[in-house]
Amino acid sequence: MVKVNLGSGDHKLDGWLNVDLVRKDNPDLVADLSRPLPFTDASLDYIHTEDFFAALTLEQAHDFLRECRRVLKPAGVMRLLTPDLEKLAHKYLQEPEWLLKVWDHFVGLPLKTRSACEIFNLGMRLGGKFHYDRPTLIQVAAACGLRAYETAFGQSEHAPLRGIDLRRPEDAVSMYLECVRAD
Repeated sequence: MVKVNLGSGDHKLDGWLNVDLVRKDNPDLVADLSRPLPFTDASLDYIHTEDFFAALTLEQAHDFLRECRRVLKPAGVMRLLTPDLEKLAHKYLQEPEWLLKVWDHFVGLPLKTRSACEIFNLGMRLGGKFHYDRPTLIQVAAACGLRAYETAFGQSEHAPLRGIDLRRPEDAVSMYLECVRAD
């Protein structure tokens, strides 16, 4: 069974091939994930990627998802976690104090105004190049030959994908999806 954690950063998974561009995090394999993936066709059983996907432009995201489809075995599954634009906007509008609490606890960068407005702006700018809501991400995945469906934090029908998520829903604005080839 071949399990690959793409964009692992310092969140390495035991028993997985951890891949990242940043050498200081000591990945098992150094690779630029905005380029073709360094794996043969239909060679991976499982892919996990958390907090990397938003670092791609929309065009790069299409290329990345097509590459993930290419390297997944026909029965392979990709777990994709990324910030949820809808949840971030909701928290900004309805629970600004939650944004400040989470920012202080998990991000910790100094804020000039200590406002939800500042956090929203920084989250959009520092959090990546393109942010998705569920319908848009599902649509992009479909255009790349993947069927994406929502799942829950730490939960999966596939044992290797259970309990590996870093960002808990009460502490983050992540969405949790799994993708399979739409053959």
